[in-house]
Amino acid sequence: MDLAVVFDFDGTLVDTEWPIYERARLAAEALGFAIGEADWARFAVGRSFNEPWWEDLAAHLRVAVTAEDFAAARAAVDGPLSRDDSELTDGASDVLAALHRAGVPLAVASGSDVEWLEHHLGRFGLTALLPLLVGIDTPGVAAGKPAPDLYRVALERLGSDPARTVAVEDTHRGIASARAAGVGRVVAVPSRLTTYHDLSAADLVVPSLAALDLATLTDLVADRHP
Repeated sequence: MDLAVVFDFDGTLVDTEWPIYERARLAAEALGFAIGEADWARFAVGRSFNEPWWEDLAAHLRVAVTAEDFAAARAAVDGPLSRDDSELTDGASDVLAALHRAGVPLAVASGSDVEWLEHHLGRFGLTALLPLLVGIDTPGVAAGKPAPDLYRVALERLGSDPARTVAVEDTHRGIASARAAGVGRVVAVPSRLTTYHDLSAADLVVPSLAALDLATLTDLVADRHP
């Protein structure tokens, strides 16, 4: 199969981003201020695990709340907003299964840690479809997106031709990361939050993973290499 596909994870395959935002929104309300979707998307979505972001958002919102106090408020939020209150994105299971059946090499390149990826894939019974997981704690990854490290390591481990690899992303930082690593084509699938991102640098923007199939992805790399 002269095609490989590397997927982002959060927001692209599993909508973990929305429950995280909801918890943050409720924490902000408890502290006496508001965080809108657009501001959260701009400052928090697409950041790698343990990457600083709160100080920039707090300055933008003009609130004197420390990262530690905000983290404590998030931890105190009541309700079912745990990490398991996230669902697969539309079409994720079907496209993964179809590509796997066709023998397309698949990987994940994510700013989350590998345990997070394994946990959620296990929840949805998708572990066997995505055996290659590259996270922020994977050896060889020194920086998260938009640096090229995550995609570079994924390409190396897949052994795929970067020019005939498609990255599937939902953030502008992810698109930049894939481009920097030399990935040939990039598909953007905006989430509820990353509709606020500029995804115009992608080769193709689709409303959901349900719009992707083997033929579409193969045509993308064929168009680059007639």
